[in-house]
Amino acid sequence: MNRSPAPAHAAGRPGRGWRDFAATHWAREAVVVPDAPPLGIGPADAHALLVAAAASRTARPRLTTTDGQLREPGRLLPGPADADLTGYADRLAADPRLAGDGWLLTVRDPFGDDFARWSRVRDVLAGLWRHIGRPALPVTAELAVGDRHHAADETTVPADAAALTWVIDGSLTVRVRPEHTGTEYELHARTGDLVHWPAGSRHLDHRAGRCTTLRLTVPARATSALPLVADVVTDQMRRHPRYANGQVVLPHPVPAAADGRLVPPAQLTGSAAQFADTLAGPGPERALLLRWAGLHSAEGLDPAPPLRPGVRLTPYHRLLRTADIVRVGDTPDHAFWAANGHTWPAPGAGADRALAALRTAHGGLTVAELAEACAVPADDTRLHALLGAAYRARAVAATAPERRP
Repeated sequence: MNRSPAPAHAAGRPGRGWRDFAATHWAREAVVVPDAPPLGIGPADAHALLVAAAASRTARPRLTTTDGQLREPGRLLPGPADADLTGYADRLAADPRLAGDGWLLTVRDPFGDDFARWSRVRDVLAGLWRHIGRPALPVTAELAVGDRHHAADETTVPADAAALTWVIDGSLTVRVRPEHTGTEYELHARTGDLVHWPAGSRHLDHRAGRCTTLRLTVPARATSALPLVADVVTDQMRRHPRYANGQVVLPHPVPAAADGRLVPPAQLTGSAAQFADTLAGPGPERALLLRWAGLHSAEGLDPAPPLRPGVRLTPYHRLLRTADIVRVGDTPDHAFWAANGHTWPAPGAGADRALAALRTAHGGLTVAELAEACAVPADDTRLHALLGAAYRARAVAATAPERRP
């Protein structure tokens, strides 16, 4: 492999933002961009996210040392006693179990239920999509903090995706090898820099000292859609009684023709036929539309934080729209709303009138005023369910009930 160091930083005037990045670098080259829009996530935010992930029952932080991944890191994960990232790194440096070796802690999908920090990153991505187009597939995030850690294996992020890596703190060296080339680029980034490489690149991360990064993986090729489409079709097949009640058990001996040639088992050919029938029906397209609507409302950043607890709305609650609401559907009776990565049913012409009112009211509207706009009673259960779902998705904010006249 030939090694050809790339320029340490992309040339250009300060503060050029996403427009010049999209025109000059996106999907073209491996590059360090010192003047990209800031991520909005600093060391304190990274520390809080890592502590929350370590305490979560669903997140799976990975702690890797020079000997490989630790299966049970236990108290080596960050906790409330660690005041900040520096304190955490100091503790690991003194821990006899690591013997002073380098280490790397990574968390995929680090935002959990931290909507505020998730929305900061989503808003930064929104600025980029204006210039390169909006991705139709999930954009995933990985938060990493490490000290004197060097990746042992050349990896992809993945092969069909581009990478955007912000250096939150410290310095990072990345050796990048784009596909179909014998050239290896060595990129050096420091705090505040953005590292980008196009789809098809393989890379090695090197942390000579302490370094914190957030990496976003952006699907960039048509083949990236195959897993999502397959998952949607598989889910549709599971809903079909013929598929759900069948068991794929291969007979013994294996079926064979008279001349000894193997014959595909009927269970497999039947599943293939069922797959084709399901794909030809309307279900997958509708499911993909709903999935895309949720991603559209989240600027692709996936997964979105879970819904917040609901409130019992009254006609005197005032609602103010706080997020863009995406409407999808062919008819008023088959419509859905989406906001902040979540979708929910919004059937009926009244829902369309409510959405128009929410979009145009600058000071918000009471539930009673929205009901009047929809020509339904103020206590209409369908309207309350629709607005309650919008509140849980953080598409609207609700004030305390206003005094009754």
